[in-house]
Amino acid sequence: MPAPRVLVPSITATDRVVSIDAADAHHLARVLRANIGDEVRVFDGRGRECTGRLAALDGKSASVNILHESTPTPEPHVKLTLAIGLLKGEQMDTVVRDATMLGATSIVPMTTKHVVVAAKAWKSNTALERWRRVAVASAKQCGRAVVPQVGAVMSFADVLASAPEVPKFLCVEPALAAHGMEKSVSNPRPLAAVVLVGPEGGWSAAELDQARAAGATLVNLGPRTLRAETVPTVVLTALWTAWGW
Repeated sequence: MPAPRVLVPSITATDRVVSIDAADAHHLARVLRANIGDEVRVFDGRGRECTGRLAALDGKSASVNILHESTPTPEPHVKLTLAIGLLKGEQMDTVVRDATMLGATSIVPMTTKHVVVAAKAWKSNTALERWRRVAVASAKQCGRAVVPQVGAVMSFADVLASAPEVPKFLCVEPALAAHGMEKSVSNPRPLAAVVLVGPEGGWSAAELDQARAAGATLVNLGPRTLRAETVPTVVLTALWTAWGW
């Protein structure tokens, strides 16, 4: 069984003992049935990872003796932002989980014309905090030492206007784009990119015009209409296939 992985954002290169918060201590003790002396991987969410052993564990607190710094799994060469139209229920959790596993640098929940999620569901901090917890859990599971930033909800117009020098790709219905992703990505690969994925209802005509005016590239992902929560997985896979990891 792989060693459990725990997020400790404050870890530094000189630390020899680190403390683990109560939630992770409880998970280690009650769920994973870990014991003192077991190997644990500790990562800071920004790319540093260390191997250590449990020095203390009582279900409410824990500490780890750091043995050595480890080489984390590599990050993609392109810093990719996924802007996703707000989805209902657990679909946003699915998007955050999978985008984390597939190497997104940041995830931006986005309001669009056809978003049907009630404002009260995302204007409080509750949803954002949950998505950030999902990102952490996904990073732990997949072995990633970087936790993507899950930003506050932005409007479609603000996403288009952000970082004008960064290429943007708008995922659309097959009939709206002449080419698929493999024929539309720039070569050589960029240093950063933004991918915009709409909600269940797709894009409005005005949003398509806005995207074209902003210089975004409209791309399709094949001849079939995909579910909104599936599109991020497909588009990220296509991009890494085209650009390399």
